[in-house]
Order: sequence, then structure tokens, then C-alpha cells
Amino acid sequence: MVVTRTVEELQEALTALVSSKGDDGGLVPTMGALHEGHASLMALALETNAWVATTIFVNPLQFNHLADWVRYPRCEKEDFIFLKEHGVDLVFAPTPDEVFPFDWVAPELDLGGLDLQLEGAFRPGHFKGVAIVVGRLLDLIPCASLYMGLKDYQQCLVVERLLLLRKGMSGQEGPVMVKVPTVRDGDGLALSSRNLLLGPDQLARAKGIARTWAWMKTVWQGLEPQDLIENALKRLTAEGLRNEYLYLARDGGLEPWVKGDGNPRALYAGWLDEVRLIDNELFSIV
Repeated sequence: MVVTRTVEELQEALTALVSSKGDDGGLVPTMGALHEGHASLMALALETNAWVATTIFVNPLQFNHLADWVRYPRCEKEDFIFLKEHGVDLVFAPTPDEVFPFDWVAPELDLGGLDLQLEGAFRPGHFKGVAIVVGRLLDLIPCASLYMGLKDYQQCLVVERLLLLRKGMSGQEGPVMVKVPTVRDGDGLALSSRNLLLGPDQLARAKGIARTWAWMKTVWQGLEPQDLIENALKRLTAEGLRNEYLYLARDGGLEPWVKGDGNPRALYAGWLDEVRLIDNELFSIV
């Protein structure tokens, strides 16, 4: 496994990698603090590509507050061991100045309003920051496939929009985006780097999200959407969470789910003390 920190080192490593293994590569962008959810992305990428590159970059453009960016968990030494054990070929772990040099100009991106709803409403500018950094990484690491986790469902929609915009601007096919299902622990808690910020009591309360999903799956077909949401929010509050939103979207987009119109995907954001958690779950007829 080759670790690179500068664009120059990255380009040299990519040239050697493509020369030895071919053009068919997969990219798994991360912000580090890696866990088995990331491993599932890498495993799928390794199955279907000649080589796999991973980035570890805590992108300042997608944080609304500097303190949150500073506080984001970083464990680079452990991450490198994790990546090597999981067979990654190339790692790019740059500084912000390396990704966004002083003479670099951010592109204007029309994300079609996907960046303004739900997470976008509570975190203004967040998804523009995500789209900008993913576009920048794709410029630096041309690949055949891009792997994203459905844990960040709305982010996946934003990146899909980004890929369409890039295709329209360049006239060329870009990478295929592969959306990988959320990985959960034995109690149903979605694996997340932010879980590292939670103490034992907080982790126990965080699993209330999974308990709420389990309840919703048993009743969603019999309740009107608003009744389902209101009752679920009461349950989440009783679990010790401070709710921001719970929304039912028609799966595949962010349009509100209407009873009888396809399968709903529930999207949630809430706080456990000073730690903000997001999750989503698809409800379907088995």
C-alpha cells in the first residue's frame, strides 16, 4: 500500500498503479476514523476493480463550525493499518492546502435544490462543500467507480447530481457511482465515525434510533405518514434524543412519501448531548 500526501506524490503513484494494473480503478473517499462500514465499501471495490484508492481527508468546506471540524475524530495511524489489512492499493491523505491551493477556484454547482433540504437546511453550505471536494478528488484520482455508503443517503443523491453535472460539462462518461448499504452493529446501530465521540451511556441511547426503526417497520403500512412521524418522534424523545427532523421520502429521491406510492425511506437527524447523529432506513413490503 502506497501512502501519498501531496498531489505530486499522488500522480506518481497513480501512474505506476495504472501502468501495472490498468485503468479500471475504484475510489473510496473517506474522512478517516474508519470502521466496518468503510470496510464494506472497500471490499466491494476490490471485488470489481483492478485497484482501489482511498482518501482520508476531513474536508473543512462541509463543516458549518470550525470547532466541529477540529473535534472530528482523527486516528490516522490506526486508519493506515486498517486500510492495509483491507487490501487498499493507494491512500491519499492530504492537508487542506494541498487539496485547495491558493490559486484554485471552486466551481459553481447547481445541485437542483438537493443541498437545501433536510441536512442542507440544518447545515447550510454542507452539501456544496461535499460536492466540491468529491469533484476535486475525482479530478485528482480518475477512476471507473466511486463508492459511497447509503448511511449518508442525501449525500449520495447530491453526488449523483454532481456526476451528472460533470458529465454535462465534459461531455464524457465519468465514474459509476456504487451505493453500498448501511452497516449496523448487532443492535441495529448504524456504524459511524462519530460514534467514537459517544460514551457507553450515549451509545445505549443511540440504539434507540434502531429500536424506533424496528417499531416503524411493524406499523408503517397502517398509519398515515404524519401520524407515523409524530409517534416515532415521541419514541425517539423518550429514548433520550433531541430531534431535529424525521422525514419520509419516496425511496430514490427526496420527494415526500405518499401512502401507497412506493416504499418510504425514513431520514433522521438528532442530538445526543453534543454529538449529532444521522440515520435512514428503508421500509418495504417483504
